[in-house]
Amino acid sequence: MKRWFPSAIAIAAGLFGPAIVHAADPSAAGGCSHACLQGFVDSYLDALAKQDPSKLPVAGSVKFTENGKVLKLGEGFWKTAGLSSYRLYALDPQSGGAAAQTVIAENGALDTFFVRLKVKDKKITEIETLVCRKGEAGFFAPERMTTAPGIYSEPLKESEQLVRSQLIDDASAYFTAVQTEGTKDYRAAPLAPDMNRFENGVQTTNVPVLGSPAMSGSEQLDKGIFKGLAIDHRRFPVVDTERGVVVGLILMHANMNGQMGSILISEIFKIAGNKIRQVQAVMVNVPNDSDTGWK
Repeated sequence: MKRWFPSAIAIAAGLFGPAIVHAADPSAAGGCSHACLQGFVDSYLDALAKQDPSKLPVAGSVKFTENGKVLKLGEGFWKTAGLSSYRLYALDPQSGGAAAQTVIAENGALDTFFVRLKVKDKKITEIETLVCRKGEAGFFAPERMTTAPGIYSEPLKESEQLVRSQLIDDASAYFTAVQTEGTKDYRAAPLAPDMNRFENGVQTTNVPVLGSPAMSGSEQLDKGIFKGLAIDHRRFPVVDTERGVVVGLILMHANMNGQMGSILISEIFKIAGNKIRQVQAVMVNVPNDSDTGWK
């Protein structure tokens, strides 16, 4: 497939009314706390660097996907991956979900990488990964991903916390804004004025992008500069109510000059005080007939 698609902006989030919530109870995840879940992610990335999944605590029925394709654990990127750097975590003790965006060395080059794990009874039951190499996305600068933004690890004040369902609604509302921009059905997504979005390490808000002048995230959507995008397979499997962090996963499509293009996208949102503060994305162009591998 010709890799033409200009990433069309990784995109994510939207916000509405507040609701107070206390820190998630890890009992639903078998007692796996933030630190416990981060340990699972670190163990996965360390095993990946050794190209040896044999020591991972996986369930017998574990499901593993790479760029939307179901594979046997140990296949695909497992055969060529090296050491990782820049780990941006999203951890959900309430559901046992954990994810990270990172940069991984491969044969002398740098790739952007996303991994999502589902942990139950201290076993990994689901593994979802995205790996993007140079030339497989319109925006690509893994060398700029050096230090994970601290805003994601900061616990929110109780007055800024939202219940899980509201955080999911907010993230989904942003995807809706992206899909409806430039149409009569457009609904603006409340974003912080200084909100920034980064895609595979490239800043795509408040700087000139895709031939448009520098604009805030809200201005970009209000002006419809990405009009024509379609989004499906929306999922929000990792939600940290204590930190206001949400992982959104989508399959995006666009028709540009008669050519169709599709992208698998992972977005990690920071939501606080009824505003989306930051969006970090790892995405990869995929064939038009691709699926996510997940429902």
